[in-house]
This record gives sequence, structure tokens and C-alpha cells, in this order.
Amino acid sequence: MSRQKISNREFRQALVSISGLSPPDKKDPLPVPKTQTNSTWARDMIRRLGFVQVDPVSAVERAHHLILFSRNSNYRQSDLERHLEEDRSIFENWTHDAAILPTSFYPYWKHYFLRVANFEPHPSYRRYFAPVKDSDIRKVMRAIKEKGPLKPKDVSSEKADFGDPQFPAPSISKLAMELMWRTGKLAVSERSGRQKVYDLTERVIPKEFREKKVSRAEYIDWVCRESLMRLGAANQNQILHFFDALSKEDIQFWCKKNAKDLEEVEVEYSDGSTSAPLLALSQGLPTWKTTQTPPTDLKLLAPFDPLIHDRKRTLRVFGFDYAMEIYVPPKKRKYGYYVLPILEGATLTGRIDVKVEKKKNTLDVLGLWWEKGIKTTKAREKRLQRALEQLAAFTGVEEVADRS
Repeated sequence: MSRQKISNREFRQALVSISGLSPPDKKDPLPVPKTQTNSTWARDMIRRLGFVQVDPVSAVERAHHLILFSRNSNYRQSDLERHLEEDRSIFENWTHDAAILPTSFYPYWKHYFLRVANFEPHPSYRRYFAPVKDSDIRKVMRAIKEKGPLKPKDVSSEKADFGDPQFPAPSISKLAMELMWRTGKLAVSERSGRQKVYDLTERVIPKEFREKKVSRAEYIDWVCRESLMRLGAANQNQILHFFDALSKEDIQFWCKKNAKDLEEVEVEYSDGSTSAPLLALSQGLPTWKTTQTPPTDLKLLAPFDPLIHDRKRTLRVFGFDYAMEIYVPPKKRKYGYYVLPILEGATLTGRIDVKVEKKKNTLDVLGLWWEKGIKTTKAREKRLQRALEQLAAFTGVEEVADRS
């Protein structure tokens, strides 16, 4: 394999573009949403990203909504609900965490369900689902088949016993439904507030995707290629953890078998050092190596944004040391509870701690930190204020309040 050297600037701009944060390139191999006001924009952006992570924390807004909003200020929460609950073009399941994926991925995800049934992607969940008995599964499946879409509490509120009074125990019905959901027997039909409403898979996932057959070899090839397209260039461990859908052995075998389709590249890191050889798809090189047009507006990224999900990679490539401090005691936090990275062009220039206060009808700014060497010019402050005002409107409050 030949080896190319990619400058840090080129690689950062490529990653920002791949992540859907730059104006689309006509030669881009990934699906490009047509316009920012198109009714299918959210669906198409999720297809471009591969998935968006779902997280229950909503100090500002749910993670999946923030991820999409940072790419399109015209996006609204109802856009996603329509695709999830009406046209069924996207569905909820898991990758490395809870996620929303394109329904076109479903034929491949049937192989992922088999892995989950053996607790291969997340071995720790074997203990979590241990209280579920076959009789519990039969009970919830029968209830849903006869009554239609149900929430766990519609079946039973009996609590699971984890043998640890300090561990918050969900109901047996919730555990049973979630296990059937993660293994493909059930699907999320809709949401009632934050609660998932489950139904039989055949009543949610369109037949064309549900019945399409994909071999295991096709599944492995698909996962690796889809991951690499969205990573630009990566080592085997990064390919492994993009979807968390294969084993290390699967990745190693695929890389050897498909060496002719790959190129080795070296990437310059933010500190001037050079990466170990990384793999990239040969056909993707001309696009992601080409200098992209970075976004001109200032963007506030969700803590779970695809661009920064791999914290070690973010530090090496962008020189941005980021960690969520939700579970850090307040007095020990370096920054804050829900800190959003600030992206300008292809540079992460700072971070801001914000919180929506519905009762006060405000988006409160609790703290602001610019990276070393970043000057607080009037133009930058104006761009930040505009981004905050747009975020406030998106979350349904009227005013930005500075409490820092």
C-alpha cells in the first residue's frame, strides 16, 4: 500500500466536512441533504452521519436534536419525530450507545441483533438483563401482540431484583421489552414524552428492509466501509468502535482481505507529531483530502457530536481536551455540567456551559472559556451571541442570560 501524508489543517477540514458541518461537496461519496429546508433533511443528515446518539440528559436539549440543529438552524424537533413515527425512514436501536439510524441500515442490523443476543457488543448488560425470565418475555410479547403498542408500565410495574438495594431497579416489563428491542423482536413505535412505546417489529419496520437478506460477509464489509467513510482515516481500533458492531478479529480479517481497496496515510497531529499509519478507502481519498470550505458561522456542538465523540482523537487532531463532567461533583469540575464545544471553521476555539431554565424562559450562560491563543474580538462575540440566540429559540426560551 502507498502512503500519503495529510496535514493537520487538511485533516481537520476533512473531518468537519465529513461530519456534515461544512457546505456539501458535489463529489462527496456520502449522501448529501439537498437543502436545509427540505422536509427530508433530517433523514438525509442521519444517513450521512451513520447515526445520531440518543442521551437522556436535557440540560439544554436532547443530544440527537442538538446534533442535528448544529448542522441546520432550520431543523425542528418535529422533523425527527415525523421520520421516526410516520414514514419510518429512521429507527431507534444501539451502536456504541443508544442511537437513531437510517432504516436502510436495518437489513445489516439483523446481524447486530444476533451479537446482542450473545451480549458480544456490551458484555456488562448480561448482568443487567439477568432478572428477565422466558416467562417474562412471553408475557410482554403476548400483551403487545394482542393490544398493540405499549409502554412497560402498561404490562406490569413489578420491579426487578438486582440484589443491590442501592441500584435503581427498573420493572421486569421494561427489562423484557428492552431486551426484545435490542435483539430485534420489538421496535420503538413512538415516544410518549421520554418513554419508549414498543411494538412488534413487523408493525414498525417496513417489509422491504425487514425481509431483505444480507450475508455475514456482506455485513462485515458494509460495517467496515461505512465506518471508514465517516472516519476519513483510522486505525483498526477506531473502525471497531465507530458502530461497535464487529469483533476485533472481524476487523483484522477484513483489512487483510481488502488491502487492495485501502491506502495507508499519515496524519499530522495538532502538536506537529505524525500518526502511525492509518487506513483510508482509496476511492474516498480525493474527496476528503481536497481542501473543503469550512463553515463560516460559529457552531455550538453537542457533547455527543460525532466530530468529537472520540475524545482521544479530538485531542490529537484538534488539540482540544474535552470531557463531560456530568458525573463529576460540582466542586471538582474544571468547567461545568453541560459544556458545549465551540467550532469556528475547522478549529475548536472554546467551550461554553449553558442551561435552559424553562421557568425563567432563559438560556443561562454559566461559563465561557476560550482556548489558549484565541482572541475575544467583537466579531467573535457577535457570532457567539447569534449562536446562543438561535439555540435559545430552538429550545423554546426567549432570552439569553449571562450568569458567568
